[in-house]
This record gives sequence, structure tokens and C-alpha cells, in this order.
Amino acid sequence: MYIIKQLIILLLLNNSLGLKMQEKFVWNLIDYNWETPAQQQSAIESGNFIPENNIILGIEKWKNKLFITVPRWRLGVASSLNYITLPNEEMSPKFNPYPSWNDNLLSNVVSESTVVSTYRVQADECDRLWVLDNGFENLLEKPTQIIPSSVVIFDLNTDTLIRRYDIPLKQSKSDTFLPNIVVDSSKSNCENTFAYLVDAGSYGIIVYSFKENRSWRIEHNFFHMDPFVGGFKVSDSIFSWRDGIFGIALGHQDHHQRRDVYFHTLIGSKEFLVSNTILQNESYALGTDPVYEEFKIIGDRGVNGHSTTEVFDPSLNVIYFTQISKNGIGCWNINTPLNNNTTPLIDSDPIKLVMPVDIKLDEDGFIWLISNRMPQYVLKQLNYEDYNYRVLSGRASDLIKGTVCDGN
Repeated sequence: MYIIKQLIILLLLNNSLGLKMQEKFVWNLIDYNWETPAQQQSAIESGNFIPENNIILGIEKWKNKLFITVPRWRLGVASSLNYITLPNEEMSPKFNPYPSWNDNLLSNVVSESTVVSTYRVQADECDRLWVLDNGFENLLEKPTQIIPSSVVIFDLNTDTLIRRYDIPLKQSKSDTFLPNIVVDSSKSNCENTFAYLVDAGSYGIIVYSFKENRSWRIEHNFFHMDPFVGGFKVSDSIFSWRDGIFGIALGHQDHHQRRDVYFHTLIGSKEFLVSNTILQNESYALGTDPVYEEFKIIGDRGVNGHSTTEVFDPSLNVIYFTQISKNGIGCWNINTPLNNNTTPLIDSDPIKLVMPVDIKLDEDGFIWLISNRMPQYVLKQLNYEDYNYRVLSGRASDLIKGTVCDGN
């Protein structure tokens, strides 16, 4: 009976008009693989676990682990950094805290490997998991900074901490908001790795050098929000945000580890480009070098082109990006001009893709996407009798087939 029930649920989940990607997992509410029933009951009674306050936000796949983040936007988030083991036949699997329960408890903030609140993470070619820990609890209601904002790096083969780097206070501002981390690495030279931390609130990029274990801040006008599109609609909710630079995608890498860095703001529809050699040169951040012109505008996605994250597919020369006002994901082939006609939707659904917030591409060419109905979570109240949080996946080459993004 269990198998029949799961098959029926799976059929219902994917019986959606026009939806191409497969819904891999769905949840009404988030729950965890507790060590004991008593641990769960204690967490509920103490207020350390309030199921309604747990929302998924970031995703990453590494081998048989699918990482999913749960930011501590409200009180009662049991664990911020989690994973699901793949393959998984459960449609609503419980989360496993990573690297352990102990490393996700706020009572253990003295531990170097503790993760207080992370939005997005990335696994690199050197089998390291890079976590941007904002360090804040209860961000939406009464923000409390538990620890400094940090870059936390784990060895995925041993599930152990490699390093924790606290971001210097002088590189943050009063409105700093760090929603995304993108890692610029090479398997041939793991030591020479850089991480780009986007500051959507104060319009900057904090560049972290793993080799030097230090960071610097870069600012540019292109990192600012576009005030002409500050108001936008997601589902039936109207937002008026000020978020600047948000999404970053890394282009082809040459043998000197040079590559183009594509980026865009959340409040805006334009796409920009700069060489990683500019970001990685600290003198540009400290001095008056004539670097402004090195930042280029590529094009404009058009009306309602707001996007959170994006990712580059080197095998197909395509960038995939979320389209939060259109309940879907779009694409752009970097060998073509970027405009409204060359950035089509490749999947969309008015129910199952409400607020697509994070997108990743795995080594097998599959797109992984999270949607989480954030407007209802932030502004209203979710219906916990319905599925609110989803993980979807689809082969990228199939999704772009027949579109202007398909170069074949």
C-alpha cells in the first residue's frame, strides 16, 4: 500500500499544465531526523523548534547529498544547514543536520563549525562545501546577531571543518545583507580559490581569498538596485524591495583560471559582466585605479525580469536564472545578444513555481530548483494543509530544447 500511495502522490504532483521539471520532494512543513523522540519533544516545548517558522531557501547537490538550507528568519528553526541522502523514495523526507546536530544548535555557538543561519551554499570541484553564515537569528522580527558573519568551509569527504573566516566589520555597513556565495575554484589549484559574497543591502561584493585567508570589499554603481522596477509582484503579493547585486554566474575558465563573472541585481532586469581578475585584485578595492569601465552591461531581460540566482552551464554555453515575477526559470545562450527575445522561460507554473529562489546545475547536467512561496511566509500565512516547499529537477538540455538557448 505504501508504494501505491507514493506512486499516486507522484502522479498528482507532476500532473501540472506545462511543468517540465519533475517534482522530487514536497513539504507542507519541515521536519528533521531527530536523534530521539524526546529530543524533538524537548525542542518543541522549549520553542527551539516551531515547524511553521522553518522555510527552505538554498540548494546544492554533491554526489549523494542534496543540501538544503533553512535560514533562521524566525525563532524555532531547529537546524539551518541540512541534507537529504539521494536517491530517496520519500516525497517529504526529513532533514539531516550537517555536519551534525551538535553543529546546528545555538547552544553550541562556541564551536567553530556551528552554523547559525545560512541562505545559500556551494560545493566546489575540490569537494569542499562553502557556507555563508549570516550569524543572525529571528531576522524578520527581532534581528539578533549571535556570531559575526562568516565563511565556513567543510571537507565533504570527511564532514569536518576546514576553516571558519569571520568577515571584518569594516567590510560591512549598517544595511549589509549577505544572501549569496559563489565559489571561483579550479580542481588543478584548489588553494587558489576565491569566494564572492554578495551584499545586496549595501551594494557590494566581498571577495575572500582562501590562499591568503583575507577579504576585501568592491563597490560599483552596477551593484545598485534599479529604482524604476523597485515594485514587483510575486503571485498575488506586491513587494517593494531595495536589494542590489544578488545573482552571480561564472563563465568559462582558461588555464590561468581567468573567467568572466556575470551578475545581476534582484531589483532590476539587466545583466552585467566583469573579469574575475578585476575582483581578485585588491588594489582595485583600495585605490583609485581606472577600473570602472571594466564592468560591462550585457543586456536587459525585459519587463518583470527580476531574478534571484543564476548558474552557468559550460557544456551548453547557457546561463539559467530564476524568474520570480513569472513563476519560472529562464535561459540565455551567452553566444547571443541578451534581450527579452533571447531570454525565454523554459519552465513555469503558477502554483508549483511560486518564488523560485535558488538554482544549481549538477555534474550530470541536471538543474535543481527550490520554490518556497516566500510571499505568503513573509507577508501572510502559509496553508499547511497544502504543499508549500518544493525541490524540482530536470535535465538542462531537455528544458532548453527548441528554444533560442539551444545552440544545437
